[in-house]
Amino acid sequence: MGSMPYEEYFPCTIKLEQMEKDNLEMFETYRELMCHFYICMNVHNAQGNVNKMKVWADYLFYVLYDALEEV
Repeated sequence: MGSMPYEEYFPCTIKLEQMEKDNLEMFETYRELMCHFYICMNVHNAQGNVNKMKVWADYLFYVLYDALEEV
């Protein structure tokens, strides 16, 4: 991982293969999460968007906004 507060990091093929061998559940979770990430970026046309992490957080945690209104 990088030393910046936010830095995109995508494991290389070798690390992904090792993760798949060492911890299959983590690998499957990572794959599922990345699938949703790319779907979100495509649906919201956020590729190259400065606020793409905000778009991702809104997409991933949309249920939280309803909960905050109820509180």
